[in-house]
Amino acid sequence: MKSASEKNLSSLAICVSALVSGVSVDAVAAELEIIEVKAQKRAQAQQTIPVAVSVLGESALERLDVKNFDDVTRVSPSLTVEHGDDPQSSSIRMRGVGTSAYSIGVESSVAVVVDEVPLMMAAQAFSNLADIQQVEVLRGPQGTLFGKNASAGVVNVTTKAPSPDFEGRVEAGLTSDDEVKGLITLSGPASDTLSYRINGYYKDRDGYLNNLTTGEKENREKSHGLRGKLLWYATDDLDATFIYDISHIEGGSTPTWVDAEEGVVGEGEVPGEDNRNVRRDTPNEFETDQSLAVFKLNYNINDDLVFTSVSSFQSFEQAAIADADLTDVTIEDAFPPFLQERFNPLGLTGPQVEQKGYIDADAFTQELRLTGTLSEKFEFITGLFYSDQSVYRDFDRKPLVFVLDKWDAQADSESIALFGQGAYEISESTFVDVGLRFNHEKISVDFNDYYANGYALNPTSAATFSGNDDQDAVTGKVAIRHFLENGTMIFGSVSTGYKGQAYDVASGFTQNDADNPVGEETSVSYELGIKGFSDSRNFSYEIIAFMTDFEDYQAQGGRNDENGAPVFTLNNVGELRTKGIETEFSYQATDALRLDASIAYTDAVIESFVNAPCYGGQTEAEGCTLSADIEGLNVQDLSGHDLNNSPDFKYNLAAYWEQPAQGYEFSWFAQASYQWQDDVSYDLYGDPLNRQDAYGIANAGVGIVDNQDRYKVTVYFNNLFDENYSMGYTNYDERFQGLTALSKRWSRGAMRYFGVNVSYGF
Repeated sequence: MKSASEKNLSSLAICVSALVSGVSVDAVAAELEIIEVKAQKRAQAQQTIPVAVSVLGESALERLDVKNFDDVTRVSPSLTVEHGDDPQSSSIRMRGVGTSAYSIGVESSVAVVVDEVPLMMAAQAFSNLADIQQVEVLRGPQGTLFGKNASAGVVNVTTKAPSPDFEGRVEAGLTSDDEVKGLITLSGPASDTLSYRINGYYKDRDGYLNNLTTGEKENREKSHGLRGKLLWYATDDLDATFIYDISHIEGGSTPTWVDAEEGVVGEGEVPGEDNRNVRRDTPNEFETDQSLAVFKLNYNINDDLVFTSVSSFQSFEQAAIADADLTDVTIEDAFPPFLQERFNPLGLTGPQVEQKGYIDADAFTQELRLTGTLSEKFEFITGLFYSDQSVYRDFDRKPLVFVLDKWDAQADSESIALFGQGAYEISESTFVDVGLRFNHEKISVDFNDYYANGYALNPTSAATFSGNDDQDAVTGKVAIRHFLENGTMIFGSVSTGYKGQAYDVASGFTQNDADNPVGEETSVSYELGIKGFSDSRNFSYEIIAFMTDFEDYQAQGGRNDENGAPVFTLNNVGELRTKGIETEFSYQATDALRLDASIAYTDAVIESFVNAPCYGGQTEAEGCTLSADIEGLNVQDLSGHDLNNSPDFKYNLAAYWEQPAQGYEFSWFAQASYQWQDDVSYDLYGDPLNRQDAYGIANAGVGIVDNQDRYKVTVYFNNLFDENYSMGYTNYDERFQGLTALSKRWSRGAMRYFGVNVSYGF
C-alpha cells in the first residue's frame, strides 16, 4: 500500500504528465541560459566555478513564485529553515548545520548577504523577497570570501538595479485565507548619467488560529517595505550606487495543543494535529523594523583592475510578547487564597505569566576590494573588511514570584579581516584556485540581572556582569578544476570555515559566563563535483559529493527548569560530521516545457557530545544518567546520534509549461512543484516527542501572460493535498506538574489555500 506522500507524488506526476502530453513530440527545445553568479564576489558563469551553488535567477523566481525566504528551500534542498516564536529565535541551516540561539551574542552559521552586505542577524532575512534579481545558495564553508559567520554556507541576495529606460510594474494578490498584498515598482533615468529604482510592497493576512478567549485570530502577518536605488555613472570609469531599504513586519507564532490532559486544555480546545483553537489571555506577537543603507563605488583603474568599495549601515528592532503559561487562567484564579499572599503579594490581576522582550541592533560595515588579472593566466581578488556591531536586549517575565526574570544586556563585536583569492591556469583546461583570510575579532558583553540579589518585587538595582575577549583566525580554500573537451567541469576542493566565540547571553547569565565565552566553531569541508551541459545545451547538471567536519559546533537546546520555566543553553558540541551528495538537473524539454529537479542526501551526525543535557522527562533507561565529570548533574551521551533538524533525504521537483494561445496576444502557462523531506527530529537533545514524520508538499498554478510581458494573471494552489506538518513540538509536562502537555508550532504552508495574482507592466 502506498503512503500518503507516495500517493501525493503519484498525483503530481499525473499533473506533470498531462503538461508533457500537451507538447508536440517534434517540438524543438530551446537552449538553457548561462547564469552568471557572484559566488566569488565577481560575475562568473555558474558552470565554471568550483563552488556548490544553487541559483534562482529572475525568471526562476517568477516561474517558482518565490515571494519570501522560506520559498528558497524549493530550489535548494540542502537549505532548511527552523522557525521559533519570533524571527530572532528562527534559524537557517545548510546541509543540516545552523545555529538557533536565544543569545544575542551568537551569530548564524549561515550568512545572509543582501546587495554585498552581510546581515548581522538571521532574523533580518525573514522578510518578503520583493523586486529581487537573483538568489544564490552557496553550500559549504565560505569563510574565505564571506567571513566568519559563513562556516556552513551563504545565501546571497541581489536586488534589481535601476533601468536605463522608464518602466514600471503594479501587482496585487488575494488568497482564500484572507491575505491581501500589493507591490509597485518604478524605474528609469533621472538624467543622462543618473537612474533610479523605487519598489514598495504591502501585505496583510489574517491569522489561522482561533483564540477562544479573546475572539481574535492568532498567527497573523502584516508587513510593508520600501526600497530606493540610485545609480550614477560619474565618468566612463566610475559608477556609484546608493541603496536605502526599510521594512516593517507584524506577526505571531502561537502553539496549539496536540496531546494534553484535562487541567491543561481550556474549554473548546480539542488536542490533535488539526487543532486550531487556543485559549490565551496574552497574544504571542512580535513586531520588527529594519533598515539598510548601502553606498557602493566601482572604479576601473585600467582594463585589468577594478577597485570596489561597499559601505553599509543597518539597524534592526524587535519587540515581542508571549503567553508563558499557555492558558487563559488569570493570576487571581491560578492559586487558592492561602497561596495568593506568597505568590501574588500585591494582589495583581490579569495574565498569570507573560514575558516581553525587546532587541535593538545596529552595525556598520566597510569592504574594499581589488579585482583583476596580472597576466593571461592569473586572476585575483583581494580585499579588506571591517565591521562594528552592537546588539541590545531587554527581557522581562512576570508577575509570579517563582518565575520572575528581568534583565538587559548588550553584546558588541568588532572585526577586521584581510582576504584574497586567486585562480591560476596550469594548462589550457586546468586551473588551481587558492584563497586565504586573516580575521581579528574583539567581543564584549554587559549584563544587568535585576533579580540576581533576590526576588524583590520592584528591583531598583541590578547585579552587573561584564566581559571581553579577542581572537585571531585563519580560513582558506584550495580547489583544482579541469574542463573536459565538451566543456564539462570536474573539480575538487578543500575549504575551511570559522565562527567566532560567543557569549551565551540568556537568563541565568553570571560572571562565570562573562569570563568564559562559548568557544569558536570551525569547519573543514571536502568536495568533489561535476558541472556541465549536454551537447545541445538543453540539459544541465551539477553533482556534488561533500564531507564537512565541525569542531566545537555551537548549538542551543531548550528544557524546563525545576519551576517549569524555559531554560536555553548554548553548547559546544564536541565534533560533528555532515556528508552526502547533492544533485541538480534542468531540462528544457521543448520550447514550451522546462523541468527542474534537485535532490540532497545529507547524513549529519554528532560525532562527540558526551555531557549533553537530558531532555525533559528523560529517564535513566532512556540514557539520562548522573555525570561522572560534573557532580550532581544528569547528562546523556549524544555521540553517534543524528543532528537535529537535518532530514537525511530531501528533493524538489518542478515543471513549467508555457504555450502561445493561437489567435491571441497572450500565452497560457501552467506550473507544478513538489517538495519532499524525510522524517526529522527538531530537538538537539533527542526528545522523541519532538519529531516530524516525512511529508511532501505539492503546489500548482495556471494563468495567462501577455506576449509583451505587460500583464500576467496567475491562479495558484498551495499544499494541494492538505499535508499537515509541524515546525516543532514542545513537551510542557513539567510546567503542568506532570500532566501530558504537548504543543505544536504551526506553519502557514501546512494548510491548503489558493490565491490569485494580477500584475501589469508599463
